[in-house]
Amino acid sequence: MLKQLLQERIVTLSCIEMPFQQHVYKMQNCVEVLGIEAKSLQIENDKIITGYIVDQSIFFKSVRFGQTNVIFSDGVNKAIVQLFVRPSGEIVVEVKPYLGGAEIVPVYYRTILADTAIAIDLKGALKHYLVAHQFMNIEDSIAEVHYQSMHPNVLKDSFLGNFVLGCHVDGRNILNAEEYALANRQASLLFSKIVIQQNGKRQMIACNKLLTFMITNHVYVGYEDIPNLKLV
Repeated sequence: MLKQLLQERIVTLSCIEMPFQQHVYKMQNCVEVLGIEAKSLQIENDKIITGYIVDQSIFFKSVRFGQTNVIFSDGVNKAIVQLFVRPSGEIVVEVKPYLGGAEIVPVYYRTILADTAIAIDLKGALKHYLVAHQFMNIEDSIAEVHYQSMHPNVLKDSFLGNFVLGCHVDGRNILNAEEYALANRQASLLFSKIVIQQNGKRQMIACNKLLTFMITNHVYVGYEDIPNLKLV
């Protein structure tokens, strides 16, 4: 509770000189983002934000500072969008998509720096997926990843062939020392190119896929120690 109050205080102080202004946020209404194509939405607190669907787009407009959830439905399945309106009026969106038909890649944390710190093991998770689906061998390594993120507040688009961390729920960038802030969050990534190192040679593999990374709060010394790692 104290940690949350301090974080809210930091956000408020950083925006104290900026008067509240209404902002409009647009997002795609599609399976790649929501896991469904939404037909309706339900806002838990419409005093914080308003929203509506127009064809393949969803629009949100900030009303006042605060946080709320929006539930989207296609008539059968549901997706949840968490919205945080900053004191400036800027809107930060995080999507928890419907996962019915998604290809899931579980992501764990590993210890680093002689077990004094932890880091999210995105490359290790992707390698386990590619090995399990016979795209690469266990002795190979991943040299580059190129993808577009459907959920950039969790993981941003790749940069120079690397994974890039996203944001806290209030929109502040996540630093390497704060990677645990990604625990229990999920992001769908649309891969366009993956380059592996195989027998001393770089080789591009055909993996044009939309994969959903589910980041757990489990910490392991190494992926070899993870029991019963299951990939969908």
